[in-house]
Amino acid sequence: MDIDRLQSFRRITFILYILFLCFNVSSSSNRNKVVLTDNKYQNLIIAINKKVPVDTTIIDRIKDLFTDGSRRLFEATNRRAYWKTITILVPKTWPANAKYILPKTESFSVANIVIDLPNERYEDNPYTQQPGLCGHKGEYIHLTPNFILNKIDSEKMWGPVDKLLVHEWGHLQWGLFDEYPTEDTPNFYKHSNNKIEATRCSLAVKGQYKRNGTDDECYLDPETGVYESGCVFSPDTKNQTATASYMYGQFIDSVTSFCHSDPSDPLGYHDVELPHKHNTVCGSRSAWDIILKTQDFKGGVNQPVTGNVDTTPTFTLMQTTDRRVVLVLDTSGSMSGDRLHQLRQSATHYLLYTIDIGSYVGIVEFSSYGRVLSELVYIVNDTSRDTLVASLPTVASGGTSIESGVLMGIQVLSRSSQGTNGGSLLLMTDGINNSPTGINSTLDDVEIAGVIVDTIAFSDSADQNLQYLSDFSGGVSFFFNDVDDTSVLNSAFETTVTSRPDQSSQPLPITLYSDAVTAGPNTGNVGDIVVIDSDLGKDTVFAFSWMKSNSIQLTLTSPDGILVNQSLQKIDDSLKMITIKIPNNAQVGIWNFSVQCPSTDTVTVNVQSSPLTADNCPITVAALVGDPSIDYTTKSYTIICVVVTKCYLPVVGADVLAIIESSNACQTVELILFDNGAGADVTKDDGIYCGYFLDACGDGRYSVDVKVKSPEKNTAFVNMAKATGSLPINPDSTTNKELPVFVPTGMFSRSASGGVIQVTGYVNRPPTTDLISPSKIIDLRVLATSYSEQKVVLQWTAVGDDLDTGNATKYELKMSNSFSELLTNFANAREINNIDVIEGDITIVRPAGVVERIGLRVPTRGANQTYFFAIRAQDEASNYGDVSNIVSANMQYIPPIPYMFNSTTVSLTSADTTTKHPTSVPVTIPANNSTITTDLSTTTTMNGTANHTDSTQYPTIPTSPTKSTEPIEATAQPPENEDRTALWASLSAVVGIALIALAVFGIIKFVGKKNKVDIDPESGQEMTSSQSFEE
Repeated sequence: MDIDRLQSFRRITFILYILFLCFNVSSSSNRNKVVLTDNKYQNLIIAINKKVPVDTTIIDRIKDLFTDGSRRLFEATNRRAYWKTITILVPKTWPANAKYILPKTESFSVANIVIDLPNERYEDNPYTQQPGLCGHKGEYIHLTPNFILNKIDSEKMWGPVDKLLVHEWGHLQWGLFDEYPTEDTPNFYKHSNNKIEATRCSLAVKGQYKRNGTDDECYLDPETGVYESGCVFSPDTKNQTATASYMYGQFIDSVTSFCHSDPSDPLGYHDVELPHKHNTVCGSRSAWDIILKTQDFKGGVNQPVTGNVDTTPTFTLMQTTDRRVVLVLDTSGSMSGDRLHQLRQSATHYLLYTIDIGSYVGIVEFSSYGRVLSELVYIVNDTSRDTLVASLPTVASGGTSIESGVLMGIQVLSRSSQGTNGGSLLLMTDGINNSPTGINSTLDDVEIAGVIVDTIAFSDSADQNLQYLSDFSGGVSFFFNDVDDTSVLNSAFETTVTSRPDQSSQPLPITLYSDAVTAGPNTGNVGDIVVIDSDLGKDTVFAFSWMKSNSIQLTLTSPDGILVNQSLQKIDDSLKMITIKIPNNAQVGIWNFSVQCPSTDTVTVNVQSSPLTADNCPITVAALVGDPSIDYTTKSYTIICVVVTKCYLPVVGADVLAIIESSNACQTVELILFDNGAGADVTKDDGIYCGYFLDACGDGRYSVDVKVKSPEKNTAFVNMAKATGSLPINPDSTTNKELPVFVPTGMFSRSASGGVIQVTGYVNRPPTTDLISPSKIIDLRVLATSYSEQKVVLQWTAVGDDLDTGNATKYELKMSNSFSELLTNFANAREINNIDVIEGDITIVRPAGVVERIGLRVPTRGANQTYFFAIRAQDEASNYGDVSNIVSANMQYIPPIPYMFNSTTVSLTSADTTTKHPTSVPVTIPANNSTITTDLSTTTTMNGTANHTDSTQYPTIPTSPTKSTEPIEATAQPPENEDRTALWASLSAVVGIALIALAVFGIIKFVGKKNKVDIDPESGQEMTSSQSFEE
């Protein structure tokens, strides 16, 4: 490549990178980027986990699946997009094959689609990890080997598997959400068309309403105004005319597209009212509208292609290799003194205890030029580790030629038998490159070599292009604030290893504790506790380092109260480090350490431990920064999320803290993250804890460190509740009554690095200037309705003054008989005040994250009375949050759910245990078979006598129940006494007794009444029919 072409390439690359930072709404910054160019998706990575048993048939099935899926994707996007280049990454645990080439930056941890053992919540159901907001890319799609290999079984469950891929791609690439009922959205909704509609898209999808797991008809529940709990809508898979939506029922034959906003096409038209998650999170915008606003199609790019198009992808097979890393360390003059000392401390810990056996490590230093301190050394034992430690630099002087160090590191990798592809450089520097060409001069070499460059900025004066170099090469960026506490620096070193577990042949260490304590002559002993949980305990290391004192006094106590023998302390006076490696397996429980310093000093403490066996599945944490670049001219915040899981299972109820530090005069920010489905967190109890970082105080770098632990009351749990990734053909297949919902985790603690945030264009606004609005409330819901009390109970999660931080000042809760009024004219809708509230206080606004609940009286009730509600929060500066999701309450009279006889105890058993009605209602059978009396408080026997307090007579109920298959409009009228809370159905009983030689058999027959709207099969018109229930 000539000089002009090279410079042009670099300029274009840099411009594309800046554009990416400006418009990025993607997954975490180090996730592989899939780009759509000329209607072709390039660079999709599919990676197979190393725990998946060897079966090369998986590779063939992946090719078939994505070839078919590419054609479906092209159709679903109206001929705008298909998959063109796909890399399949084979694990290093599989046998080598001449067809497999070496990866460059590809790894399991950055793959867009992972093939791995099942997540117990989803089993073989594909799903997408999606921590971001509407339009933000997901992290990855999880497919299982069983799903890939057993096509027949998979299609029995989810329909055509190639169409299912398109559904999940909607989550991953475009940030769409499900349009079917999920754990946090209702199954049914009272629509403004005065029908109870199933949650779906489009409304043209036809189906049947039935109790889950049965063919029994559904009844309306008077306490909710919609169908009873346990009722499901089962869409017809055949003979449909609806063309949408992929985000609802990809298995429906006629579905070929996403819901859109063109009313001239009702078969695929998006209904803004239905309360599915997509409407809730995306503000009732259609899936297709969201897609067209993504970077793939924004500005009219990638228009539909005409003519014949071959949508078959090309596949490249790669195989993960051993870890090969070169430490590229700055030893320029500015690194002398404490900086070099801290570098040596962290690098020593990394080499002795973090980098895994089976890895290759080399060392390069650079100042005015680069120099090799150690060629690649294969780590097999402590001797090889000690050899590398002895090679660490001891002197710092001269200028800063970063590109010299990078090029020298590439040379070291090139001398290995595997070459440079797939190798990595860990570059650490505190300065700006002295060379006139700068870091950008190495981009071409880095790309050709196929190496990953992780960078650590040692102080904010380090070259500003470090983050760009990491992003360009698929690496990770970190920032150390040049302070005495080196825990952030230690975490950065460790994360470069733990973030790529597929390169390891053994379980990697997990950081349990990474923090610092300050001790001195006036403090006495200063310490803390460290929790070792039952999944860990192997190769446990307690490491202590300091800067000033000549020595420190250290004690470590095991959970059984025994002091750890001081002979286990490995003391390095020159480095000012003490390490204690616990022999055998460390005892589970709470360990206590304490330190004492002769002079005031900061002691950094790092504790790590490994899983007991390769089969152990410990709790892990991973930090995700939504956009690591904050441009204050466009926005002043970013989202930080932490994923806390145990074998993919979400860990809920944990205390999660993000600690953000900068080199400015800012105070350290401790940001509490939540998994409550509000504010920055999209989904409750999915193990992803999120929050907005709002407290930048100037331009520069900010380090992100995360700390996770079980609460003091030990109330963290593993969420094992059954979940649905893609909607199955049979809704009943998602139930699993045997699987426990929550399993206690026991005590645990974790620590990890979240990388770096870069702030530019900072504006120092006066403290009185508040430009940030409260978050949008996205979980408004109707908890209950009461016809007799004319009451609706609403619930939502409080948001903050600034997004999800602090306290908002006021709520605007609006009510209307028109959904469209709240959607398009919220400000002028009727506001609810405390005069309407009969439970709670609308004027009291609680802190962000607190659940709010009020009961209010609506103006009227009766036939066709439906009320819609929406809410928004306001802060003290009169900044308004976006209007919430809109919910509805059905206020027409609904008879009580009919009751069934229990065959052994002549009692009435509720068909819906979620209602307030007693589950067993004793009855007296009258002699005339015309009316009955019920006693809700005493037991009634078969002798026809009973004491009772309610002698009301109820009408007789006709027979011949009918099954509901369409949305209904409840038209039943209330009894004359409207203050009754229930209308009990009458019973008409016929008892026949036949005596046989060996047994006596009794048959009791009763019927229950319910008014429903049915469909005349001939005319297609609604007709009211009496429906009874019979056992």
